[in-house]
Amino acid sequence: MKNIVFNGKLPRFLGVDRGPITINGSLATPHQGQIFESGGRQTTFSPSFRMIVDMATEEIHTNMAGGPSDRRFSKWYCSDLKNWETGIYKKVSVEGNQEKLPFK
Repeated sequence: MKNIVFNGKLPRFLGVDRGPITINGSLATPHQGQIFESGGRQTTFSPSFRMIVDMATEEIHTNMAGGPSDRRFSKWYCSDLKNWETGIYKKVSVEGNQEKLPFK
């Protein structure tokens, strides 16, 4: 995962770029991933936010590549990346309870 602004030009120890990350699947699978060239540079496609909803319940299961912050020195920058890679979702319900559940 390269930062869209710096495109891998900053030293690795700064922690701006992450990876390499293997994304299984294609455009036709739930875990989508695609690598292609656009404008003369390598580009990737994958969903950054995943959500599973069972309409019979009052809860959703979500995860997000990286985390809720785009600020490199925030504790929330890339805080959820491992969960996104491994398919661990947060359960959010009307009652406000949250727990992590694996979905593959």
